[in-house]
Amino acid sequence: MKVNSRPKQDEWRIIETLLPDGWQNKAWELGAFRRSRYGNDPGDVLRLLLFHAVNDGGLRSTVTEAKAAGIASMSAVGLFKRLRTSVPWLRWIALELCRPLRERPKAPANLRPRAIDSTTIQEPGSTTSNWRLHYSLDLLTLGCDWHELTNGRGAEGLQRTPVEPGDVLIGDRNYLRLKGIRPVVSGGGHVLIRMKWGHPRLENPEGDRIKALDLVGDLQAGQIGEWPVCVPSKDGKPIPARIIALKLSRPLAEAAIKRLKKRASKRQQALNPKSIQAAHFIFLFTTIPGTILDASGVADLYRFRWQVEIAFKRHKQLLALGQLPHKDPLAAEAWILLKLIVALLLETLLRQAESISPWGFSFDQLKGADAS
Repeated sequence: MKVNSRPKQDEWRIIETLLPDGWQNKAWELGAFRRSRYGNDPGDVLRLLLFHAVNDGGLRSTVTEAKAAGIASMSAVGLFKRLRTSVPWLRWIALELCRPLRERPKAPANLRPRAIDSTTIQEPGSTTSNWRLHYSLDLLTLGCDWHELTNGRGAEGLQRTPVEPGDVLIGDRNYLRLKGIRPVVSGGGHVLIRMKWGHPRLENPEGDRIKALDLVGDLQAGQIGEWPVCVPSKDGKPIPARIIALKLSRPLAEAAIKRLKKRASKRQQALNPKSIQAAHFIFLFTTIPGTILDASGVADLYRFRWQVEIAFKRHKQLLALGQLPHKDPLAAEAWILLKLIVALLLETLLRQAESISPWGFSFDQLKGADAS
């Protein structure tokens, strides 16, 4: 049996085929690779940086293990400097890896549901959130199609997320802010957000203020109701929308009330009676017209938002995204971006494995990597 000889670093050659076109030139252009003291090309630097991101140790243990594995020979100080100077390059790679994941067929009725959320990341010994990762998950592919990294004061908001016609941004209660709805609608998208009982101002078609909790008195357990509303605007046309409410069964409502009481007791706060009343319902706000998706369809669509929670759990637990090993802001940002690149490469490799071949890559791609 004839066996082809395996070239040196063949696994890394496969990873290189998944990287966006022009990634090596961008290393020079963005200042991440200025000289060849620690490697022959930018790929050597990127490989070491990714090794550091998936390695559980610090800088010293990373360079020691990398040297023993034959990956690269670099001092801990040299690796630290590379981290700090590679931020623009790593940000570009992460964003480019997201782009092809957004080019997907639309769902029925030309809708593309996208769950949005954010998670905070702390530096070692910190008691506050130093970084916030904003994230969008395409529910048709379960892949990340957009992200943004901000400092800990970067607030959640619909307006951060790029929107294309037919997108449906699905978010939790924190995303129901009126200033974020208009950019989504203007971009041809829709929003689907869970509501608090103390929600922002909404009006009925006659212009009177309404509250979701006042609308649901006649609903029975398991019944869905819907009411037309408008998002008021001082400088533009009101945005038509709907409130959709589902009354929970008694066991589910009692479990929700129990959680509210436990949280209030832990915080030593009095529980608002309206919170107990609202615990019997699920309130949703959406700009999806009823002609496209009826009330039960909207409720079913929102149920899939939990997928983004699983994605964060995967990143934090499997990739250890939630524990920063660096206090230096640039090094910390580079480390987070490297974690994202690892996650995006895994998603890309999985998608290729499902659609191209059992081994997940094309030999023509490897030939192309050799030629470059």
